[in-house]
Amino acid sequence: MATPTWGLLTKSQTDSEKIESAIARLITEHNDDEGAHLEVGQALQSHKAAEIIDHLAGSIIADKIKDGQVNFSHFTESHKFIFTTFDSLDGWDKGGVGIETITCVLGGTKLATGAVNNDTAYIMAAPTIGFGDNPNFNAHPICQILIKIMDKANAEVHFHIGMAGFQAVGDDYIGFFFDQSKVYAVCRNVSTGETKSEITSPPELEDPHIYRIVYISSGSVDFYIDDVKVKTITTNIPTDDNANACIFLGVKNSHNAGEQTVGVFHAIYQETLA
Repeated sequence: MATPTWGLLTKSQTDSEKIESAIARLITEHNDDEGAHLEVGQALQSHKAAEIIDHLAGSIIADKIKDGQVNFSHFTESHKFIFTTFDSLDGWDKGGVGIETITCVLGGTKLATGAVNNDTAYIMAAPTIGFGDNPNFNAHPICQILIKIMDKANAEVHFHIGMAGFQAVGDDYIGFFFDQSKVYAVCRNVSTGETKSEITSPPELEDPHIYRIVYISSGSVDFYIDDVKVKTITTNIPTDDNANACIFLGVKNSHNAGEQTVGVFHAIYQETLA
């Protein structure tokens, strides 16, 4: 006697639908049912009602956010927050060595050194000027800035969170350092030392780029260029507020190459509130 194939049998003597076909039909009906799994305790209802809906990091992209749904409370409710397009430098310290020129225009600011070697120009959001507090590395600061270096072959440019100056000894900081077409990520802890790591294959520095510093923890700082992570440093990371500035951007004529110029177009800074 041949062994029957179960899926090819009819459901009953009064229903000629094959069992396999019935299973496929019921699965399709279930998939098409908009109310499936929405009862209390079922998967979709639990997902919908959860206090926190978890997704992969970076999985929510911009076109999924409805226009008008992000307001300033999303930025400022739990964070200290600065955003500037540098139309004005009110509240910023500014200056340099030699005959510096710092010019505000609509949407940005130009920093230019004098023509003498070691002339400098800088801007700085300093506690004593307008920010009101030292950067607190325990509050996981994030800072990004859009800058354009006019002479990449000869420029020395400093962008960092922390110290009030051109890598002055005695201050903690994390940031980017640009020198003659090379780009470095740098972390300094005055108690343990400094880590400076070159970023390989940087973009064309004479084009505008967004440079971002993200303090993850006392064991990790990430560095981004145009939203691409280019370096992670895990040593000599500051762990307190031993710093004299919030945001520092400066350009230095350190290679006897004449006037050096940087354009800066916006800056964003945030810390978590205590």
